[in-house]
Amino acid sequence: MLMAYTLTPGGPIALPETSVPHDDPRVSWIDLLNPTSEEDGIAEKFLGVSIPTQEEAAEIEFSSRFYSEESGQFLTISVLAGVDAGTPVLTPLTFVLSRDKLATVRYEDFAAFRQFLVRSTKVGDVCAEPVGVMVTLLESIIDRIADVVERTSAEVDKLNREIFMRDSRGRIASGKRRERKLEGYLVRIGFQNDIVSKTRESLSSIERMLQYVSATGSTGQPLIHKSESPTIKLMARDVRSLTDHLSFLSNRATFLLDATLGMISVQQNEVISVLTVAATILLPPTLIGTIYGMNFTRMPELDWTFGYPIAILVMVASAIVPYLILKRRGWF
Repeated sequence: MLMAYTLTPGGPIALPETSVPHDDPRVSWIDLLNPTSEEDGIAEKFLGVSIPTQEEAAEIEFSSRFYSEESGQFLTISVLAGVDAGTPVLTPLTFVLSRDKLATVRYEDFAAFRQFLVRSTKVGDVCAEPVGVMVTLLESIIDRIADVVERTSAEVDKLNREIFMRDSRGRIASGKRRERKLEGYLVRIGFQNDIVSKTRESLSSIERMLQYVSATGSTGQPLIHKSESPTIKLMARDVRSLTDHLSFLSNRATFLLDATLGMISVQQNEVISVLTVAATILLPPTLIGTIYGMNFTRMPELDWTFGYPIAILVMVASAIVPYLILKRRGWF
């Protein structure tokens, strides 16, 4: 899908879908969402440069994501998408700047882009130029990441309370239902940890882009205006602070994962301990019953009048004695 925009002091205004960008002088920005080969061709005529493919945009090398070519600047970041749907993914977003024109190439309809379209109408004349659109879109992406980090932090706190939930006597709850809950917690911790790792990767790509823009801006071919330098520096500080908080969340998620696995192991050990105690208590009676279950012709006890009740009493006593010993030692 291709959308063409004209940039005004009141924000970007979408033009009719029938508008062909390279034939319409009003167009300063086009947005490509999962572009077809025909739409790629329109964008290339509009910019005068080649549009990178999805495979090229997904490359992780710095030189493949930030470079100048054919009088155009190419900048690619990884954006987190699909969090609200429960399927977080990282998708490339490419900015192409050429001759005071901008193209954005993306492959997912992420929430930050929709937030940007609303925000661009409230920031004055910042979005009246292609570079301003790029900077404001980056701000919206960082704001969206901050929202995701806040939600993830709240979910990790909730997991922490539920995992270490205590009963009325101050003890951590246990039982079969508790074990099933712990297994569910593993899935939830894994999901939150996945979001944290993908968010950190997205922030890392944004930080590299900000560094590239700042470095390039100090050369003979500036990408940003001097008035936008404070905004770039502020975004860089926000990215670093979010990255630090994500490191903290990652450590918490790892701790909760280890704690949950430890609790599951403890509960499994308790079951094995009960079975071991039961086997220990029943071993002496089993031994006695096995001895007197042998089919030898000459066994003196077979002729005893009270042999059977005595054998029963001995088996009961041999079970009670280990039980008392184990209970006294606190084994169960």
